[in-house]
Amino acid sequence: MAGKVCLGFAYLTCMILLTAGCQTQRFDFAVLGDNPYSPETYVRYERLIEDVNATSGIKWVLHLGDLKGGGESCSDEELDARFELNQRFNRPFILTPGDNDWLDCVRESAGSYNDYERLAYLRKLFYPIPGESTGGQKMVLESQSQSSGYMEFVENSMWEHGGVVFATLHVLGPTRPPTDPDVMRRRNDAATSWIAHAFERAEQSGAKGVFLAMQADPWALWGLPGLIAQICKACTEPRTGLEWLYPQLVKAAVDFKKPVVLAVGDTHIFRIDKPLYTEAGELVQNFTRMEVFGFPDVHWVRVRVEPKTPQVFSFYQQLVR
Repeated sequence: MAGKVCLGFAYLTCMILLTAGCQTQRFDFAVLGDNPYSPETYVRYERLIEDVNATSGIKWVLHLGDLKGGGESCSDEELDARFELNQRFNRPFILTPGDNDWLDCVRESAGSYNDYERLAYLRKLFYPIPGESTGGQKMVLESQSQSSGYMEFVENSMWEHGGVVFATLHVLGPTRPPTDPDVMRRRNDAATSWIAHAFERAEQSGAKGVFLAMQADPWALWGLPGLIAQICKACTEPRTGLEWLYPQLVKAAVDFKKPVVLAVGDTHIFRIDKPLYTEAGELVQNFTRMEVFGFPDVHWVRVRVEPKTPQVFSFYQQLVR
């Protein structure tokens, strides 16, 4: 009897160790954004969906917003069509909104809608159950709406997988003056709070890395600061409307010390670089900006997470035929 107990204990210990090992194994996920725009790209986007679905090992699909062009219709029917199209992904589908998806719906070409009414419809459509993804598979998420103080922000999600904390942030590029500046400030305050929460959670869990995702690209034009200053001095300054974001990213990344990725869309240029500097002009080396392809290019990025490696994250461009 004692032998059986010891054997059972050894088996349980082994299973615990195996489970812990699984939590640090590598995994992949898909990131895309700024697509599809005009109906002409629908066929290419459908091929992209097929390509993602046919790629083994993809845990989820993360869309960085701008499901449509800024001048395209924001009607219920059009947003419904974009939702149904993205439900063809056979993995969990997670969206962080873009300005084209609601903010720019006030444009005459988009239907002259009330932007906040369109945001309410978008939230109802893409976040029907706060704390749960849509897509072909469901995935449990932490929603900021479940926290006190920011109940309307169902779109800001967070989850942890394989020793990495992931968070989506509703942060938009300044395409026009806000309809209500107070609402914009509250949206930015919510993002500030969510970033802080992501790094707190990472510290508490001993996470190997942090992956943030949003639509706005804080560095639309970028290169070596000295060179950029010679060409465009204003380009070295924080992007208008996003000044609040820079110091928080610097402090969070410097304090965390481990790899941090900020995935963005917005300017439709696939690039992976290190654009974050301290006020003293020192490069924040553990911070990486990854921007996805955007219209008219219809491709996606496969992100691989290997928690046991020093850099944790690696990136692969997936060019759709």
